[in-house]
Amino acid sequence: MTTLRSSVSLLALLGASAALAQTPAPTNTAPAPTGAPPAAEQAPAPSAQPPALRPGENPSAPTEVKQDTTRRVVSLKEALALAAKQSPDVAAARAQAEQADAAVSRAWAAWRPDVSASGQLVRSSAPAIFNFGDLITGIGKAYGLTPVNQAAIDALSNPITINAEWSRLATVQISQPLFSPQGAFLVGPAKTGAEAASLGAQEAREQVLLGVARTYLGLKGINQAVQAAQEAEAVALRRERDANAQIRAGVAVEVALLRAQAETAQARAQLANLYGQREGLLAVLQSLTGEAIQPDPQSAPETELGVSGRQEEKPWLQAFSVRSAQKAVQAAEGVTRFDKYAWLPTVAAIGRGNYNSNSGFTGKNVTYDVLLAANLPLYDRGLRYAAKHENEAKLAQARANFEGSRARAEAAWISARANITAAEAQAAQAESQAELATRVQKQVEASAQAGVATSLELSDADTRRFLATSNAAQARAAVDIRRAELAAAEGRLAAYINAEPLLK
Repeated sequence: MTTLRSSVSLLALLGASAALAQTPAPTNTAPAPTGAPPAAEQAPAPSAQPPALRPGENPSAPTEVKQDTTRRVVSLKEALALAAKQSPDVAAARAQAEQADAAVSRAWAAWRPDVSASGQLVRSSAPAIFNFGDLITGIGKAYGLTPVNQAAIDALSNPITINAEWSRLATVQISQPLFSPQGAFLVGPAKTGAEAASLGAQEAREQVLLGVARTYLGLKGINQAVQAAQEAEAVALRRERDANAQIRAGVAVEVALLRAQAETAQARAQLANLYGQREGLLAVLQSLTGEAIQPDPQSAPETELGVSGRQEEKPWLQAFSVRSAQKAVQAAEGVTRFDKYAWLPTVAAIGRGNYNSNSGFTGKNVTYDVLLAANLPLYDRGLRYAAKHENEAKLAQARANFEGSRARAEAAWISARANITAAEAQAAQAESQAELATRVQKQVEASAQAGVATSLELSDADTRRFLATSNAAQARAAVDIRRAELAAAEGRLAAYINAEPLLK
């Protein structure tokens, strides 16, 4: 039962790591507590009977070691780099930041010219044509006057088309803003808002990288636990062979064989459970990185992740969530500053070219106009004042979010530092107990061979060694996970792999 509790504790820790890794978490979250409560449903209770054998299987043969050769072996830094480059969650965060960056272009539109062209083809049911010659001749006849210069009258007799039956109209207009309150006061807040969105996307990437680190390091702990379970199985099989030999020699009873077979079954149940946990975490790691990979069993502990700043330097303020919230406050302050000057006029220079197939009195088909226009908003049905109150409320919300984000980041950093200290102490104790359990097992085994130790004492020594070895593997994985959590609390995971900014 002691071995079962150890296995359940180990699997609970790794299961919690896998669950955390599956959440991209664009929001800032506090690190998980140091220990996870044991859950009986996470590990099946080992049976005292040996597992069912397939035809032709040797009950005394060790379980075949499962080697996954289809997955590429990578280090933690390589796994993090893969996630930063091709993770779907990181790609979604990058796209969201690009959407916010487009708002800057919209803000600059207040200073860009507006060019438009339009054309019309008009058919009129009442054409209008004017003739000066006919008008003068008609007036002369009405008053009985004789034309003095008929040639001049004939020159004025050409008809002037005011509105033809078919008319063609075209206009080209260029409007260049010279001043507008939007262009003067909203470009800066738009840039700051884009920076806030970019930092928020980097926070989402940081959480994805933290999930990859937890999953990767959890897999390393499982691999070490698998090695301990394989050693326990090999020892149990050796105990079976010794018990069989003693029974044949008539110096032992079958209870020793039964105890050895129960330990073998228990070790195999632990191996099967660990294999299932490992396959699940490998699938999670593949979904986060976009590639079939597995941890490097020869990699050293991730000590670089634990390099942290001093508390006086407030390193938690470098977390992307805090920096994003601070930029959001600055952007909201800029918008409220614009509300104070939204009453200012908009001034623009306008150039307009016209084409009219009806030349009219001017005799010109093409004309142009140059305008200097100003628009002063006096009252817009109260929309400007409603927007002002709304933006003031958004500013208050942004300030509250910043204070909350800063407080959560500080709490997460303090918790991560405390968790590292506790995890390192537990790891040192677990390593010491593992070394002691190994020496005790060798001593009891030597005593058993000399006939001064019973099979029950030998079984107890084997169980305690497996328990100590499993606890040491769990403690080593926990230390590395806490280091990754501290790095994420300071926004250092992306810098650890020299990741490029999401927006250039």
